[in-house]
Amino acid sequence: MPDNVIIVAAGNREADKGVTYRMPAPLANRFIHLEMAVDFGDWFQWAVDAKIHKDVVGYLNFAKKDLYDFDPKSPSRSFATPRTWTFVSELLEDETDENTVTDLVAGCVGEGLAVKFMAHRKVAADMPNPTDILAGKVKEMSTKEISAMYSLTVSLCYELKEASDKNDKKFDDKVNNFLRFAMDNFDTELVVMGIKLALTQYSLPIDPDAVECFDEFHDRYGKYIKAAQSA
Repeated sequence: MPDNVIIVAAGNREADKGVTYRMPAPLANRFIHLEMAVDFGDWFQWAVDAKIHKDVVGYLNFAKKDLYDFDPKSPSRSFATPRTWTFVSELLEDETDENTVTDLVAGCVGEGLAVKFMAHRKVAADMPNPTDILAGKVKEMSTKEISAMYSLTVSLCYELKEASDKNDKKFDDKVNNFLRFAMDNFDTELVVMGIKLALTQYSLPIDPDAVECFDEFHDRYGKYIKAAQSA
């Protein structure tokens, strides 16, 4: 083979019972063997770039352990993996009645997670419209259900990302409304998570000098954000 060619082979572990065959020793000796694990941070960055449905991203931000729940001893044919959550994301793009969606989601990630996810979606749907929040039309919210608030935070970042990509002239105002809404409605942990998502995963070009409430935001949460970044 040419010097600039590298051969990479992927397969399942024997313990996963994934129709695997033991590799002959001479062949195995010609590979460097590395075992890969699911990492939420890596998946999240990919999900942002791949435009995975905000409901999926919001739910998994709250329940990270549900990204992957494969058990080789389970008789279920449906289980959660990054692949099957992508299936869920694609299904949610279609206009389908709730019962059908629940059945389809169960067929992707299993019945237990489908029930949890659909319950989360129902609560999240009652949250304020992210577009109205960023426009300054909504300043308060009545629902304090934590998983729904995670979804709302992700949805706000999604909206800001789109505004940034489109060079929206009101981007700085929208960032200001985002930070103001977070300060007035979210606990510290969620505020810090929101700004971390905005700056890291979504790479939003936030200009402190152009955002009216930034100084107040920094005074209140700056030390927590620095601590979270260094952790």
